[in-house]
Amino acid sequence: MPFDLWLKDLPDNTSRHVRIDLDALHARPFSFLSSDHVVYQIERLSDHLGSKPLLIRQAAISYSLYIRQLDAIQEQEKSLRRVCALSCQRPPVGCCNGEHHTILSLSDVLLARPTQNSLHLAHVLTALQSLEHTHALDQGRAVRPGYCSHLTATGCTLRLFKSPRCIHYLCPQVELAMTAAHGDHAAAFLAAMHDIGNCTIHTMQDFTSPEVIRTATVLFAQAKPLNRQ
Repeated sequence: MPFDLWLKDLPDNTSRHVRIDLDALHARPFSFLSSDHVVYQIERLSDHLGSKPLLIRQAAISYSLYIRQLDAIQEQEKSLRRVCALSCQRPPVGCCNGEHHTILSLSDVLLARPTQNSLHLAHVLTALQSLEHTHALDQGRAVRPGYCSHLTATGCTLRLFKSPRCIHYLCPQVELAMTAAHGDHAAAFLAAMHDIGNCTIHTMQDFTSPEVIRTATVLFAQAKPLNRQ
């Protein structure tokens, strides 16, 4: 998988915290991910981020696992993919018409006054975005000029480290398609995505939403067995 290819190429730092991070993070439920993928992701990111403080390091790893779950959810949601691929009302780039990958802009910092831990986490995630983006370009992908600086002809260069703004955004067209496909079962998931997507980042808890994962698990349990990635 492209995730694991990039993780494999991450520069090593120190493995002395890997067991600590595995014990702390692997015990959590990951409804949309296989255990093997979770373990490998924790190991590689723990090794790469080994010099970071425990709180920030584990928060960054947790964020990557959360994003991977949302990526898996979007892969399973066929109505979403059909809209984006075949009937987007804003071609050729849809939502990717600005630098939405930025986790905390200067205005975010000045207006929201996020905590120091949130600023530190955003800094670490931004550095990981840069590594993931560079890896994608090294694989031969080329940026599409005039839009988001992470957009290529085959999609975003980011998978594990999309920003909260990007990963949670669902346009009205997608929301209508999901409602048509799933009826009332989609409502709680769409509401959870909207709430966290419009949340101002102040603390580290504002980067992710357990409610998004919970409602997605319920939604897909109504439709079919979960496909763990």
